[in-house]
Amino acid sequence: MNRLKYPLEHEWHVSVNRDQETQRKAGKEWSEARFMYDAKQMADEVPRMVMLFKQERDGALPQQHKQCSMQDPVPVKDNHLSCCLGVKARECPHLLALEKIERCTPDDVDTAKAWTCAAHIVSQGGDTMNEGYMLRVDDRMFWDNVYANLSHAGDAPESDARDPSTDGGA
Repeated sequence: MNRLKYPLEHEWHVSVNRDQETQRKAGKEWSEARFMYDAKQMADEVPRMVMLFKQERDGALPQQHKQCSMQDPVPVKDNHLSCCLGVKARECPHLLALEKIERCTPDDVDTAKAWTCAAHIVSQGGDTMNEGYMLRVDDRMFWDNVYANLSHAGDAPESDARDPSTDGGA
């Protein structure tokens, strides 16, 4: 199972956006077409999750995190998978039930797990943060660093800092 590639991934999104614009002009709500965006995202997330489940099963999840080429690697303690709903994959009762699948390969079980996770996540509202349906600990480290840097006020000298109460916030 392969992840979506260009141009399909792009053209699929463009087509959904065009349809959504037509629907919006007809007075329809975005929520009526959300399933089209969910389908596109699932088509890419499911193969990615199959790969991640195999890596976890094989003990091949990364042991180090490196945010960028300028940063030294940081050890990752207990790298494991958790879904965007906050459940550790190895503790999820739905996935544990699938471990009992018989007459199939471990790769087949990984595929069943990925589809099950995708259906559950979409049924609960989807990946609202758009970080991925399934995250490793080092993925979480990446996103935490991104968010910390986005919210960082910077090291501007006091004289350069604006006071919104005196300048109208402009």
